[in-house]
Amino acid sequence: MVSVDQKAEGREAEIQALLVKLSGYRKPIGPTTSINLDVGLDGDDAYELLETIQNRFGTRFDSLDWHKYFHNEGECNLLSVWFRKIPGYKETRRSLTFEKLLEVVQRGVWFES
Repeated sequence: MVSVDQKAEGREAEIQALLVKLSGYRKPIGPTTSINLDVGLDGDDAYELLETIQNRFGTRFDSLDWHKYFHNEGECNLLSVWFRKIPGYKETRRSLTFEKLLEVVQRGVWFES
């Protein structure tokens, strides 16, 4: 029989693999790694991640305010990346950490902290 901890570990590994597949991110992904700000998942790739998680685990993201965390695909271009590197630029999006995403998947529904 598979324990709850083993299920959580399997789920965590599966989501990490999905993040790497969608983003090409090669650094270790820990609890505080920001999916949107560190990994750089945004736009259609972020949508694909959440859609895959919803289909695989049944997690609901109905109440997620997309624009608090992600840009739309049209806003994800080299110019916007360049602006973020300007000294004094203040990021307006909230960080979505890997730990938060795992908590959402465990609960089965999006929640604000």
